[in-house]
Amino acid sequence: MMPFLYLLLVLVAAPDVLAFPNFSIENASPLLENVSEHTRVAVITMSVPPPASLIGDPVIINANPVVHPFVLSRRSKHQWELFTTGVPKLDFEMVTLYSLIVYAKDSQGAAASQTILIQIMDVNEPPTFTGTFAQRDQVTEIYILEDTAPGTVIYRAAAKDPEDAVLEYFLSPEGSGFTIDSIGTISTAASFDFERGARSFSLAIKVVDPGGLFTTGNLKIFLINVNNRDPVLTCSLSNIENGVLSVTSIKSTLHNKVNITLDEEIPIGRMIGVCQATDEDNLGDLTFELNPWNVYFAVDKEHGTIVTAARLDVERAGFARVQSFSIKACDQDQRCSAIPVTIYIHGINDNSPFCDQYLIRYTGKEVIANNTIVAKLLCHDLDEPPDVIYYAPNLGPIGSGQLFEQVPNAENFIQVAEGMDYENPKMIAAGHIYEMTISVFDDQHPSHTVTVTIIVQIAPANDFSPVFKAEYYLFSVPETSRAFYKVGRVSAVDEDYPPNCVTYKIISADIQVTQIFWIHPLSGMIELTTQPDYETVKQYNLTVEGVDCDRFHPRTAMTIVTVDIEDENDEAPVCIPSLYKAVIFDNVVAGTNVNGFKLNCHDRDSQDFEMHVEIVSGNANHHFGFDPTRGSNTPKLIVKSPFNFESGAELQRQYHLMVHITDDNLKYGKATKPRTGTAIIDIYVTRANVPPPPTASPEQRKGLTIVYTAINTYTSSDWYIPFIFTLMAVFFAGLFSWVCFLLWRYRNTMKCCQKMAKEVSKLKPKGINYIAGGRNQTEKIIMENRNKKLEVLTETVVYETIFDGEAVDPVSGNVYEYNSRTGARKWKKPQHQELSLVNMYSLPESHPSEESTSLQIPMQE
Repeated sequence: MMPFLYLLLVLVAAPDVLAFPNFSIENASPLLENVSEHTRVAVITMSVPPPASLIGDPVIINANPVVHPFVLSRRSKHQWELFTTGVPKLDFEMVTLYSLIVYAKDSQGAAASQTILIQIMDVNEPPTFTGTFAQRDQVTEIYILEDTAPGTVIYRAAAKDPEDAVLEYFLSPEGSGFTIDSIGTISTAASFDFERGARSFSLAIKVVDPGGLFTTGNLKIFLINVNNRDPVLTCSLSNIENGVLSVTSIKSTLHNKVNITLDEEIPIGRMIGVCQATDEDNLGDLTFELNPWNVYFAVDKEHGTIVTAARLDVERAGFARVQSFSIKACDQDQRCSAIPVTIYIHGINDNSPFCDQYLIRYTGKEVIANNTIVAKLLCHDLDEPPDVIYYAPNLGPIGSGQLFEQVPNAENFIQVAEGMDYENPKMIAAGHIYEMTISVFDDQHPSHTVTVTIIVQIAPANDFSPVFKAEYYLFSVPETSRAFYKVGRVSAVDEDYPPNCVTYKIISADIQVTQIFWIHPLSGMIELTTQPDYETVKQYNLTVEGVDCDRFHPRTAMTIVTVDIEDENDEAPVCIPSLYKAVIFDNVVAGTNVNGFKLNCHDRDSQDFEMHVEIVSGNANHHFGFDPTRGSNTPKLIVKSPFNFESGAELQRQYHLMVHITDDNLKYGKATKPRTGTAIIDIYVTRANVPPPPTASPEQRKGLTIVYTAINTYTSSDWYIPFIFTLMAVFFAGLFSWVCFLLWRYRNTMKCCQKMAKEVSKLKPKGINYIAGGRNQTEKIIMENRNKKLEVLTETVVYETIFDGEAVDPVSGNVYEYNSRTGARKWKKPQHQELSLVNMYSLPESHPSEESTSLQIPMQE
């Protein structure tokens, strides 16, 4: 073939068919790789010998490569056109030659095929970007820091040429601060400033092949603001010196220190400055602080207001008169600017003078000579520097022509201007006491002043001691006297001036008298502070001291006071027991002592035979009484009249007896203030026709039950009460823990059983004999077996009671055995007798084969 032949036609016919379809192909010029979609490649004309006809349209039955962008389209009855579809796209660099086999068949069964070769011609195509620039009409955005150094690579543009030619890269606009090299690397060519320059840049990236074809991509670069600038701080600070205010302003960019002066004692919270700060980066709020922290000054963290935070006191120990710190403004990244500040604290006259004494007393005996120093004022000033202190008379007889004057050139000394005599009528008229005041101040125009009081007294000599009018005093006090009862008065005289100026006090006694008696220090009246008790102390002996009015050298005198306590009936009888409970039978005969009970009564202020006993309530039908009712402190409770329940005349079985014990049974005379004590007795009467419980030998009796009543009395303050409650709390805590453990174990056991049951239910049961009736009958048998309840076996152990003692019953006279530890009792010989116990009843243990009778005893709560 010739090299210019681009289309090769091969006709293939079946060897056993003489007449077959004939292909005629008209081809166009070689196909460019960049042709558009639906471009005609060739025209195929087919002829079929008569009488045959073509079946259907020719088809492409095979192609190399298999996937091709060609399709046949009917043009007329015997003519078809071969077009491009655009999918896949023709690409010389990928496929240079396509081979298509066209197949056709007529109605006579003859078939023919024709091979079409299509040559692709190379075309110079523009380069294309790869990466983010590959998407057309889309702007690629990148972000860089504003402080990126020149020459820093920020992006790399990638492109390729279909012909693998060398490409060139261009960037526009020029002078934008960026450059691009021959391989597409984009770098910074200048420095950037987010606050002062452009914050974004739009660049066009152009790539050109050797043929002049190019493609363009859009790149937009944004600057990221970086905190690279310090804040700018501006402060206005106040100077306050001697109350005069001035303002000093300073800026941190000047890098200067500022000195201000403040008066001490300015109010806490006083604003002494205001600061403002700006930040070009504007990346967040600015905060203010003092560095180092200062105890006397503070700055508002958000607003920059500087105030005093503590008292400025120059005179305080350890106070520094010079305070230095820096005012700082910082952003979130701790980029700061500062202004150094030095504050000088100026002292002011803020302290009053103070004196060692504000009240000075001087006492002279009988005569005070002229020019005698009666007072020395020692005053000081804490101000820095100390102020001069001045003394000036204020009130009283001091000054020119007065009784007292200041010593020349020593104004803090006060002296007598003329002699003073106690016997002088002027002194007597003045009362021998002179009072004057001196004003002490630290300024010619007094701003701080204190006053000192001076008292001068002329006192006589103490020549005489006080004397009591009686050497011995005797007083009587009834036992029932209350507090403030006046026992009696003691009196002493003193011949010194002023006359009879004596004070009294109790200095000693044979018992703790200070808890019982009190003496009025001026009148000498002795009074009770609490009620005395004759049964405790019958007599008190007191020593009373009298002291005269000389404060410096007092004289004293003493006397003895005896106080007798008069006995009175002030205490009620007390009986043991005060509460008693008993059970008796209704067949008790009159005159019988109820269960051997008797009261045991005592009275601290009466004799035992001075009592009488009376049942005041609860004794219906007068069945009970005491024997004897008078003259004894141990009366017995007896049954005065028998009970009659058989006839139905009496129904009451419970008796609540209120007993009064009074100490008015005097042998001579009549009691004026008798006292009464109380006792409570509860008696329950039960029927006696109940058969007594059978008794048996120890071999036959398996146990013994004791029913008894007792009275329990206790004091809540006793040691065993909290001990018992503590033991109970520990017991219940342990019981609760044990129950929780049992529940936990039961829960785990149930979970384990349920898990095993599920596993067993999954397995096929072996050895089950199915009964007629099918599956339901088997399930019924299994469920019946599951629903059977387990039998519970309870074992009861009965311990034999050992009887180690014998005694005779006081009512029946029969002999019984008892256990000395538990108190259990039984008859020694089996016999039917009436049983009467104080707080005890023997009941046999119940057995399944024997009938037993229990005695129900209701108890009154």
